[in-house]
Amino acid sequence: MQNALIPLAPSDFPIPAIDARLLDDLIQPRLALFWGTQEPTRTLLAAATVMASRGLPLRLFDGGNRFDGYFVARLARRLSAHPRATLGRIRISRAFTCFQLAELIENAPPSPEPLFVLDLLATFYDESVPLPDSERLLSNTITHLKRLATIGPVIVGARQPQTLVKERWTLLDRLETAADAAWMLRAPLVEEPAQPRLF
Repeated sequence: MQNALIPLAPSDFPIPAIDARLLDDLIQPRLALFWGTQEPTRTLLAAATVMASRGLPLRLFDGGNRFDGYFVARLARRLSAHPRATLGRIRISRAFTCFQLAELIENAPPSPEPLFVLDLLATFYDESVPLPDSERLLSNTITHLKRLATIGPVIVGARQPQTLVKERWTLLDRLETAADAAWMLRAPLVEEPAQPRLF
């Protein structure tokens, strides 16, 4: 498994959408993970929109209610003379609980089309679901993600657990271990403005 630190770009085309080599690497059949302190949805949405603008149909499962249609439509208009065709290549399914997302992934047919899963662990971090149940469900979900990744690319985004659910780090650890390739995204460093001199 490869690991690399990639800063999130503040532009409309965050990595990997602006890195042609990485974008081409993502269309290989395997389980790829993008994770970090910031939830990497915008990064994955940009990559998915670029792929769709190149004529590639894809599936997108929204696990954390994070799909930003305005952002995707704006990118599609910038990338293509036919933005409606680009948007038509993106099929979206939403899940609002970890059980719904697990079922969605379990029932997904294998396909060479890329599958993006936004914020996979958001609902698994829900404290109303006991940790052993979340762990069991995630293990089953990972099995199905790996099954899908034997036929086509599966690109997953996940954020780190918040402080209140830090015991759920094991979920992210399991997902990272299962991934064929993983990239940690971090926010760009922001320099502190210099304090004005009073005298």
